[in-house]
Amino acid sequence: MKYIFYDLETTGKDKDWSQIIQFAAIVVDENLEVLDSYESKCRLKTGLVPEPEALLVNNNKISELSSLNFSHYDLIKKIKSKFKSWSPAIFFGFNSIQFDEEILRKSFFKSLFDVYITQLEGNKRGDLLNVVRSASFFNEESIKTLTNNKGKKSFRLEDLTKANNMEHYAHDAMGDVLATIELAKIIKEKVPEVWEQSLSNCHKNEVENFLFENDFFLNFEYNFGRANFNFLTYICSHPKYKYPQCYDVSIDPKDLLNLNYTDLKKRIREKPTFLKSIQHNKHPSIFKISYAKSLKLLTEIDEKLYYERVSLIKQNVEFKERIKLILNEQFEEKEEIKSQVDVLAEESLYKGGFPSYKDKLLMKKFHEVSWEEKFNISDQFEDERFKYFAYKILYEEAPEMLPKLVFNNIHKTIANQILTLEDVNWFTLPKAYKQIDDLREKFKHENDEEKLKFLSEINDFLEKMQTIYEPATNL
Repeated sequence: MKYIFYDLETTGKDKDWSQIIQFAAIVVDENLEVLDSYESKCRLKTGLVPEPEALLVNNNKISELSSLNFSHYDLIKKIKSKFKSWSPAIFFGFNSIQFDEEILRKSFFKSLFDVYITQLEGNKRGDLLNVVRSASFFNEESIKTLTNNKGKKSFRLEDLTKANNMEHYAHDAMGDVLATIELAKIIKEKVPEVWEQSLSNCHKNEVENFLFENDFFLNFEYNFGRANFNFLTYICSHPKYKYPQCYDVSIDPKDLLNLNYTDLKKRIREKPTFLKSIQHNKHPSIFKISYAKSLKLLTEIDEKLYYERVSLIKQNVEFKERIKLILNEQFEEKEEIKSQVDVLAEESLYKGGFPSYKDKLLMKKFHEVSWEEKFNISDQFEDERFKYFAYKILYEEAPEMLPKLVFNNIHKTIANQILTLEDVNWFTLPKAYKQIDDLREKFKHENDEEKLKFLSEINDFLEKMQTIYEPATNL
């Protein structure tokens, strides 16, 4: 199977509101040899306030980003086309499932494309950060690491490349992709068993099969700079989220199996935590018991004891049913709180439901027709979110195609968002000015004239944006 390694640079850290400004991807064969590649930058979206610190990190000058002929909508269409032509494949990035893929999904969502390309139509997804951590856990000699200022292993990409003597142009999309592929080559060569098991964890169906086939297994995680592992056995799927729920067999179940509903609901929130949720669609690090034995993490005595506990749990059907009822009740309690909070369209990917069949057809047609025809399609969407996104695309790409009233509504909405003094999720002009002032103080102290000039250009750009949007608050 092919592998697609990708990376992106963005205008900020918020996954709902930040924009991709640079993208790179390389598709390789099973031997990690290059088959094809793609990289590009795009201009800033109209009305979006970039984080000055983010632009400093990825070294994207505001003058270039504001003048490129290639738009964000153009970039998203191109990424979608490339991924489709390279599929089926396993998609890999570095810390991609937690960040890059979330940004990519939400960019597809707001651009009226299918969102879950990396998990459908034969595609799978993994995260090389998980693989690197697993490799280091099972064999410290497999991959070299540096020590951070807290005295712990650093798994930052630039530290790993430095420790393993790799050339790496950090915080550049293509530079990060090339570095990620080189790390994958090291792991594939030095710890092939970890590489192969990690590949088997790249799709939720394969993870589920693994859980069903193994009475108990090793689950490895890395939290707050520490490697943690548990021996787990599958109990049930979450009644709403569908994530597998597993019992930690290092905890004696005898006192828990006969608890009544109320006491079990109380105990499930207490420590030591006996219930573990496996996010089977997010490339979990799960391994057979043989891996634990190889590291002497499991004695023969403990193994026998754990099998006895697994047998007790599996025989107690009522215990499993109580767990499911408790999880369902907890879900409903959270949903009741959530229902009282307004959700903006940009933040609604996982909260607003899937598009209807009609809206899916309209999305496809929207991308195929001329700019003149796009507005008519926009008005036909059943879901108000997709109507809004269609209007936003026209606002950014062909504003002359919008009726004056629609244009003014969007223009005013953006103005109110970016000029607000409230503590909102997105980046605003006041936040940007404050960040520039703080960074200026730092770089003045360091006598860094180049970065001060960089910030001055951003400040000029933001002042022009403010001039454009301030009058719109009175529309």
